Amino acid sequence: VRFHGATPAQVRAHPARIKVFLPLKITVDIQGGNEMDYCVEERKGFRVIGYERRFGFEDAHGEIPGFWDEICAQKMADVCAGKEPRNEEEEVIRSCGIGKYGVCIEDAGKTEFRYMIAGDYHGGKVPQGMTVYEFPELTWARFRCTGPMPEAIQAVNTKIFSQWLPGNPEWEIAFPGNVEWYSENGDTRAADYESEVWIPVRRKL
Repeated sequence: VRFHGATPAQVRAHPARIKVFLPLKITVDIQGGNEMDYCVEERKGFRVIGYERRFGFEDAHGEIPGFWDEICAQKMADVCAGKEPRNEEEEVIRSCGIGKYGVCIEDAGKTEFRYMIAGDYHGGKVPQGMTVYEFPELTWARFRCTGPMPEAIQAVNTKIFSQWLPGNPEWEIAFPGNVEWYSENGDTRAADYESEVWIPVRRKL
C-alpha cells in the first residue's frame, strides 16, 4: 500500500492498476511454494502503534505516498537523523520503530480503509495523535523481496495478488488487512534493500 496506494481487495479486483517498472533485477527470497515461492508461519497476536489515516479507495494511490512524506518530515525526521527524543512522542517513535510497517486495515466500510505508518507496540501510554491496532493470532504468508523501493515491493505485490492467490489451490485470504515490512537499515534505493509483504491466509476447505 505504501507504494501503490491500493488495498489487497483493490489489487485482487483490478490487478492491472499496479504499476510494474521494468527491467528490474529483484530477488524474491522466500521458501517453498507453488509457482511463487513463499513461507507460511503461524504467529501469535501482536499490536502495532503509529499514525493512522483513512483513505478512499479511489484516492489512495495518490495520497498514501504523501502521507508517508508528511509523517517523515513532521514527526520522524529528527529521530531518524539520530537526535535524542525531545518528548514522549519522539521516544515512542524511536522505541517502537515507527516506520517499520505499513499496515492496511479494511474495516472502514465499502468506500474507504484505514492505513497506519506503524511500529511494534510494547505497552504504555499512547501519545496524542497515535493509535494502537491489534492483530489476532493468524497464519501469515510472508514474501521477502530484495531490491530498490518502490519497484521491488510493487513487483512482489503484483505477483501475489495477480498470480499467487488466484491460482493457489491451498491458501486464501483470511483477514481484512495486510502488512508491509521495511528494513530499518540500508538505503531504500539500494539493490540489496530488504522488505517483506505479509498476507494473512487460511487453508481452503
